[in-house]
Amino acid sequence: MRRNRRRFYRFLLFCAVAAGIMALSRAIPAWLESKAPVAPAPPPEKKKTEITLAAAGDLLMHLPVVYSDYDAEKKSFDFGPVFAPIEPYLNSADYTVANLETRLAGPERGYHGYPLFNTPAGLAWHMKKIGVDLLSTANNHSLDMGWDGIVTTLDNLDAAGLAHVGTYRNEAERAKPFIVDVKGVKLAFLNHTAITNGLPLPAGRDYAVNLLDREKVITEAQAARKAGADLVVAIIHMGVEYRRFPEESQRELTTGLCVYGVDVVINSHPHVVQPIEKVSVERGGVKRDCVAAHSLGNFVSAQDWRYSDSGIILYLYIEKDTSGAVIRDVRYLPVWMELSKKNGHERFRVLPVHPALPANTDIPLTPEDNARMAQVWEELKAHLEKPEQGILPYLYYASKAATF
Repeated sequence: MRRNRRRFYRFLLFCAVAAGIMALSRAIPAWLESKAPVAPAPPPEKKKTEITLAAAGDLLMHLPVVYSDYDAEKKSFDFGPVFAPIEPYLNSADYTVANLETRLAGPERGYHGYPLFNTPAGLAWHMKKIGVDLLSTANNHSLDMGWDGIVTTLDNLDAAGLAHVGTYRNEAERAKPFIVDVKGVKLAFLNHTAITNGLPLPAGRDYAVNLLDREKVITEAQAARKAGADLVVAIIHMGVEYRRFPEESQRELTTGLCVYGVDVVINSHPHVVQPIEKVSVERGGVKRDCVAAHSLGNFVSAQDWRYSDSGIILYLYIEKDTSGAVIRDVRYLPVWMELSKKNGHERFRVLPVHPALPANTDIPLTPEDNARMAQVWEELKAHLEKPEQGILPYLYYASKAATF
């Protein structure tokens, strides 16, 4: 019996040892696994926002353009046909700006072209319809209709739902940075002019027109950044008319503005297209690339001679993530003013100029028109394209044709 008891105890001991070994064999891998280095979690993906900013050139409203589609029976002005061919290329952008080189001061002052412009207020409604969101109003024609013309113009822009910068009804308007939130990207716009065609500011109203002063532009740019702007766009009216290249003083001003807070400089006044370039500066110890469009040329006008009969729409493709906003791509779309003088009546159409795009005009193009459009494409492509800086024609990416 003792022998059987000892055998039983040995069996129990064997079972206990076996169970312990089995438990240990299971525990060791788990212990080793707990001691193994843990791979770091992948960094959170940066949230990225993409928007397109478009800028058109000068709305130079000569009387032949104003009366192009005038209805004499109804005594009404219809600007729709003039801009219909170009509408899709403005409406496709997330935000669009242009230079209003006329006043909308009301019929009682009469409608005029050069040298003292005044255009029917319906122009504002048509600009809104074709996709324009903001008009710059500080230029050499800001004072064409005097102080009352400034106020009435701004009132008409407000009524049409168009934003505006450059001229002001009071000091409070001028002092507040203009910042618009475009899908989460905050864009600030400034507008200053170097000239008013010799017309003085209204007495006691120095705030009426932003006159160009480098330090004032810098102060405004920095105030906009403090107010939360991701990018600052300065629309400057200066330069020499009909020169196809900027003056050195123009370049120097642009570089200085970029150093102190401006990201994009869009220039107007020459009435011909000048080059686009990226300007590399150091801002706060960090390298920064700014975009300088030295002149977008005419968007609409009755100037039917070579170089002034055309302009461009500038497209800036902007990306924003947690590290900030940058201009990823720069594109341009040439435009040309079609002019028909059939039966002694002048009619105008703003047409896109691109081999892959239809003109979509209701006025038949002549062989001479087609030849001039082909020439516009070639001369502006040679004048603007800089692949090494990412400055390329609209629709360069065929796979992104709907966007680009």
